[in-house]
Amino acid sequence: MIEVQEALDLIDRFTSRSKSVRRSVDAGLNGLILAEDVFSTVNLPEFRQSSMDGYAINGIADNYQIIGEVPAGSSNTFEIKSGEAVRIFTGARVPDSADRVVIQEHVEIASEGITATKFPDQGVNIRAVGSQIQQGQKILDRGAKITPAIIGMLISIGCTEVAVIDPPKVIVLVTGDELAKLGSEKKESQVYESNGAVLKAAVQEDHCDFLYGASIKDDYKASVVAIHKAISEADLVLISGGISVGDYDFIGKALNELGVSKHFHGVRQKPGKPLFFGSLNQTAIFALPGNPASTLTCYYVYVRRWLQRYQGIQPMVKKMTLASEIHNRFGRALFVKAKIHEGCAVPIDEFNSATLLSFSKSELLIYMGADVKVLSKGELVETFEI
Repeated sequence: MIEVQEALDLIDRFTSRSKSVRRSVDAGLNGLILAEDVFSTVNLPEFRQSSMDGYAINGIADNYQIIGEVPAGSSNTFEIKSGEAVRIFTGARVPDSADRVVIQEHVEIASEGITATKFPDQGVNIRAVGSQIQQGQKILDRGAKITPAIIGMLISIGCTEVAVIDPPKVIVLVTGDELAKLGSEKKESQVYESNGAVLKAAVQEDHCDFLYGASIKDDYKASVVAIHKAISEADLVLISGGISVGDYDFIGKALNELGVSKHFHGVRQKPGKPLFFGSLNQTAIFALPGNPASTLTCYYVYVRRWLQRYQGIQPMVKKMTLASEIHNRFGRALFVKAKIHEGCAVPIDEFNSATLLSFSKSELLIYMGADVKVLSKGELVETFEI
């Protein structure tokens, strides 16, 4: 059995880096990681653009004759002379001869034309060419996480595709004859299987390519067949249950027969002590404890770290002020579920590894080292986001 930091170090050591792929900007990029710097090939805006609804004029005069209008998207062009105005709308192209745009709230309309009640300075209400983004400007750095705003910006400069870190392909396997599928007839000795759905949601939240989930009976040969198939298809295989030392825990034996390299099995922590991490060829395998809270704890602390390393992201541990003291009576490292209140970490004092009730109320995990007996109120503590 190893310590938490040893386990984290081994994950760092045995995580291969993903390759980059080019993907269309409209092909579900949200949450993926850029694998290249992005430079703009155009100015934005590409033309003098009105930022308001109003009237484009050339110089100051007592009255203006309206000679036409330019709606947004129109290619109409006008040569505006002194005493003339063009009706213009937000986003429309401002004629080159106009030196300012008077907003419509500062205009009085008469039958013979318009009168301005207030004049803006030259250039006001006109977005200059390249005032937002200039051609050749670097607008995004390699390693940036793509957001909806970034997708919109890429489209606005006419970018059709970018290089991104190829997200890992993930398969989830769940073991246990005591598990019943939701919607099926459940025996009194069974419980509804939730870990598969939980892990699927977690990897999708982390923007992985979820290939499929499958259930495995408590059978040695069935375990070998299912795991072998998953390893041949995925970059990451997550197995829930069957990794302990019970008579019906076949996962460890199956992994050994398949030639999986064991990097560690067992971490001195609560919850999640039986955690296994190994690899075969280029596929990583995590065998997670079957108890729901243990499964999620190990996912957020260890699996997510692997996902970050795989995508070239530097894992960050956030420190927060502890709202109330925590006592460690277990002689193991603790991951304590907590919520956030007024910028502090508030422990939820529930250590039951078989329930997700406390997880449903939590926003982070507080880490407490195995040799630490007490964490005091007001102390800075390490936390993991959930």
